[in-house]
Amino acid sequence: MSINTLKTKTTLLLNWYANPYHTPIFAAKALGYFQEEDLNVAIIEPTDPSDVTEIVGMGNVDFGLKAMLHTVAGRAKGFPITSVATLLDEPPTGLIALKSSGIHSFHDIVGKRVGYIGEFGKKIIDNLAHYAGIDSNSYEAVRIGMNVTDAICRDLIDTGIGFINFQKVELEHLQGEVNFLRLDQLAGLGCCCFCSIQYIVPHRMLEKEPGKTKAFLRAIQRGVAFTTEQPEEAFELLCQAKPQMRTALYKTIFNRTLPFFSRSTLNVERDWNKVLRFMQHLGLVESSFDIATCYTNDYLPAYPHSDLEPIVCCIEEVA
Repeated sequence: MSINTLKTKTTLLLNWYANPYHTPIFAAKALGYFQEEDLNVAIIEPTDPSDVTEIVGMGNVDFGLKAMLHTVAGRAKGFPITSVATLLDEPPTGLIALKSSGIHSFHDIVGKRVGYIGEFGKKIIDNLAHYAGIDSNSYEAVRIGMNVTDAICRDLIDTGIGFINFQKVELEHLQGEVNFLRLDQLAGLGCCCFCSIQYIVPHRMLEKEPGKTKAFLRAIQRGVAFTTEQPEEAFELLCQAKPQMRTALYKTIFNRTLPFFSRSTLNVERDWNKVLRFMQHLGLVESSFDIATCYTNDYLPAYPHSDLEPIVCCIEEVA
């Protein structure tokens, strides 16, 4: 192995196990986009998704993936992390439940077991219940992590928080008809931006290796372009890397995720501001918190990459 290869070894810690919404990353690796940027990228899957923010913040990896809400919370806790790009834009998140559960509106959680992912999930549920006039003692909140589908199928909970393009699809595939109550609509947010998935980096990357960050993001943008412009080929590349993805279920999840891939990969100021207001409302950050410290677009290419040939329209001049 050459010294050059050792110098350019790069680590990326995913936010969960490798799945269809990570396709642009696996496409970039399979097509050699990282290699062309002199990056040898190791893609790492976390044992516990809750550890990702701290691991990135401690500088133990070069890049990571985490939801916008957790990125803000990590900064508020003092972790030196910054979002440098967006993977998924606002995938709708909500309470999923089988139609047979009898949960058709938020008020139907009374007497039910409600699953949540992590420390902020319970705060969100309790806050919604407060404004809906529901006593927090009238339902049972159960921490089940990211595996809400499995928890419902095993009758550990009656409903739980999940993505419309992932856990809702899983539950439909395994159990039949599903109801979905969007959290952004219940909370009056106007967007699901708090669940946008970000590329986050420790500050040491921005201070000591800004060139590596720019190179990584150039490759990522090419991966996104390939995935959105040639989705069938991109999904095949994912399946070659992860053969367990070659199922009808994961193909459906991939197709439902396609609209949420960020084509520009930009951090959207409007979304960060909405998340800040929501987190201040929940009491998770101080009123003086500076949201601008959480993200930057300074390392992204000036224009989104595209492999499509531009369409040239010739309009004849009308006399």
